[in-house]
Amino acid sequence: MVLTPDHPNSYRVEVSGWDASENFFVEKTMLNWGRDEKKEIQLRSSLREGSVVFVRLLQPLASGNNFPVAYQALRIGPRNAEGHSRIHLLQLRPRPSYRQSPEALAENSRLA
Repeated sequence: MVLTPDHPNSYRVEVSGWDASENFFVEKTMLNWGRDEKKEIQLRSSLREGSVVFVRLLQPLASGNNFPVAYQALRIGPRNAEGHSRIHLLQLRPRPSYRQSPEALAENSRLA
């Protein structure tokens, strides 16, 4: 796959996870970041809807944070002529600890 931006908000990324056959994979691709926080990638690996993948930016940021972020595969399109499927992603968020009250969570988010 050619790693060239399709949109103005495209970023080179490395995607890893387990494919539909439960084999671990790592691929480099472009993350397209659209309106309303919609994100999509194209992969050669086969995924199932609901699969979790980890996306890591390959471009250095000013802050230096390029750690992997967990996403869920929402919709998976058919394969194109080059064998890639378009995958729409939703970023996963950590679940709050059962010990944390809503008030404590709100306070922590204001401090961050």
